[in-house]
Amino acid sequence: MMGLQLIVEVIMRRSSAFVLLICALFGVVGCGASGAADGVDEPRATVFVDFDSSDSFGASGSGADDFDVNGDDWRIRVVNPEGEELFSFTEAELGRLSAEQAEAFAHVYSTINNWPSARSYAAGGYSVVGILKAAGVYETAQTVTFRADDGYEISLTRQQLFDPQYYFPNVGIDSSGAEHRSPIIAYRWREGSGDPADARDDKPLFIFGQQTPFEHTNPAFVVGVSEIVVDFEPCGAWPPASTFPAQGEIEAGETVKLQHPSYGLVKLYYTLDGSDPTSLSELYNVSTYQTELNLPITITGPTVIKVLVTGYGRSDSGIATFEFLVVSG
Repeated sequence: MMGLQLIVEVIMRRSSAFVLLICALFGVVGCGASGAADGVDEPRATVFVDFDSSDSFGASGSGADDFDVNGDDWRIRVVNPEGEELFSFTEAELGRLSAEQAEAFAHVYSTINNWPSARSYAAGGYSVVGILKAAGVYETAQTVTFRADDGYEISLTRQQLFDPQYYFPNVGIDSSGAEHRSPIIAYRWREGSGDPADARDDKPLFIFGQQTPFEHTNPAFVVGVSEIVVDFEPCGAWPPASTFPAQGEIEAGETVKLQHPSYGLVKLYYTLDGSDPTSLSELYNVSTYQTELNLPITITGPTVIKVLVTGYGRSDSGIATFEFLVVSG
């Protein structure tokens, strides 16, 4: 089924001829990359990011001198499927849009990677919310997928993308001094810097703030954004975790491992005191690369383990509860 199609071009007037093309296309099968709902016919919108073929780039985050995005103007153009322009906004005319749609951001972003190591990025660019509002898809977007020119992609639910996000000066420690941040497509950025003045022209980077000072956001940053896909239906929740061994009787001193079919894509938060876990609870799989840090849970007495699964692209799982009763040898 093919329905209404609306094309919105967000054209950055730069020396590199940077172009974003937004297509609101109804009747295309699919969902976000991290949480695809197989066989579901869902409407989507697509944003294509194209570069002039003469552009060349240095290493990611390098601030390569041969990529110049400095320029005087940018505009948003809306055309119909026949290519007829319906309306356009130049930079001078962006007063017709909300302040957020016209706003450019230059900030420092805190993050944690899957090593895990705390990092900071100096980044400047345009609001993702503003771009989606200009395309007319912000209010109905449920899952947004960001794809890179090398094929890497990440999906975020509406809540993950649009709920309040922050820069945490004490990332990995506490939330003191938190400053609000918005998700942006950055055209100037520098990894490992806490000074916005250090940002350099580079491939467009999708970057966003943390919702807690312990959130591992870095693996969800996308360098070289080439496409943004917006789904208008939610992609469901992550399945719950399981344990090995299964709940039941266990000898004192034995250990329990938490398991999940998408272990590398999700985070497993757990409690042992009977309370419901949140994203601020103990994290089980703290590292993707230092697996020795992912310690099993030692059982010394009657124990109730509650587990919450979180991950980008889908909503949180239901809380799974596992009861272990110690028996004598």
